[in-house]
Amino acid sequence: MASNSSPKSRNREKMVKRVILPAIEGQNCPICLNNLRNRKSAVITACNHAYCLKCIQRWSNLNRKCPLCNAHFDSWFYKINLAFRSFLTHHLPPLAECKTVNNRARDRQRVMRDESNSVRRRRWRPFPIRRSFGRPGSVPENVFAERILQWRARLNFYRVYNRRVQAVPLSLKNCDRRPRVTAYTKEGLRWRIQLWIQRELTAILGDIDTLIIVHISSSLFISSVEKEYNTPSGQRGIQEDFLEPLRPFLQDRTDLFWHELRCFAESSLSMETYDTVVEYKQMD
Repeated sequence: MASNSSPKSRNREKMVKRVILPAIEGQNCPICLNNLRNRKSAVITACNHAYCLKCIQRWSNLNRKCPLCNAHFDSWFYKINLAFRSFLTHHLPPLAECKTVNNRARDRQRVMRDESNSVRRRRWRPFPIRRSFGRPGSVPENVFAERILQWRARLNFYRVYNRRVQAVPLSLKNCDRRPRVTAYTKEGLRWRIQLWIQRELTAILGDIDTLIIVHISSSLFISSVEKEYNTPSGQRGIQEDFLEPLRPFLQDRTDLFWHELRCFAESSLSMETYDTVVEYKQMD
């Protein structure tokens, strides 16, 4: 008996079976590291790499090269239903039309920063630099916290990235020590480093929407901690360039940024205390 399915339908079924299914099944999103779920995933048409739909949407607003292979892309498969062998194709507008600031992303970023600052304020001690921004209570708390963040970003650009100096680890033990990351501690570690990452990205990139880069950076760091903790020291070889997703944004400052992040994250100090005790040396 002849099949009732049309050639177009059969081609789509083959596309799902040969391309989309292998890209998604059992895979994690390279950006957020979460498991890929069919209807919330996207597969880039140019190279068949798969990501969470939200992650690749944010990425595409900044860059039109695949984070994994640098292939240029302008469309992806999404709304994937493996049971019915169906999917849709989304074609992206030119990147120039996406340059408008994403207000929702900025709002979420500001809320995250305000929530972080509201907790940190209970631990802050009154450093002398605070006089430059008004005493606590004399200006709204969110304005005060934003001024502190901007000041530290400018300071770090001239002190670290512009002069090409790097932090000296606070303890030699910290050079090879990585904390164990569990489901219980992972979110705490992510919360702790994200505000620091935001500050450093502001120093390097200026006042742009860095929400997706903050997310990539924190996910890469947590992933690296997990891998190093679970790998015996004698078996740790040279890794592939796992910082590749950051290089299109940070370029020649990527490695220095990563060094600074490691030194801060492994210090166990708050950002404010760390800034008062860290020492720097000229890069080789």
